[in-house]
Amino acid sequence: MNLRGSRSRYSRSFGRKVDQKMEDKDPLARRGPARRRFRKKSDYGLHLLEVQVCRMMYGIYERQFRNYMRKAKAHPGNTSEELLVLLERRLDNAIYRSGLATTRRQARQMVVHRHFWINGAPVDRPSYLLRVGDVFEVKPTKLQKPCYNGLQEELVDPREGFWLQRVGNEGFKFKVERLPQADEAEQNFDPAFIVEFYSKFI
Repeated sequence: MNLRGSRSRYSRSFGRKVDQKMEDKDPLARRGPARRRFRKKSDYGLHLLEVQVCRMMYGIYERQFRNYMRKAKAHPGNTSEELLVLLERRLDNAIYRSGLATTRRQARQMVVHRHFWINGAPVDRPSYLLRVGDVFEVKPTKLQKPCYNGLQEELVDPREGFWLQRVGNEGFKFKVERLPQADEAEQNFDPAFIVEFYSKFI
């Protein structure tokens, strides 16, 4: 699975949306007549599908995803819920969830290009796991970039009680007030199937 490939193609293949820009598109829509018939998936195929949807949504390669599974399994809580919390704590996901980027893909690119500070220090790792009390903000030298033009007026403050809260009324600075909860994640997949799939390997 190529994480850099067409999101529309993968959405049609999976039968569900894997990218935020496809909110107004039908993932099952095809260009022209269908050329093949889909067979009924086995249990293994159903579980694998959930893994692929999750990895495509968050943009995570297989080796890194297995590391998340190991961390979630080592935690005393529910493994599927702990997996969702780990995925939500990623820096690129937090930037997308705060409204500073329209997709996780865009957020990842912004982080790699060193657009952000965390607690005053530059970070270029999209997989950085945020902790309670961390503050991330756009570097002042990057505010002249086109992606930030007019964003100040369009930026919507997160709902009350959300795990990310905006700091001040001006600027692009957010604080992690608490760890995210599993029910706050965008669950376009079944995490229980993912845990069951990796239980054979981890």
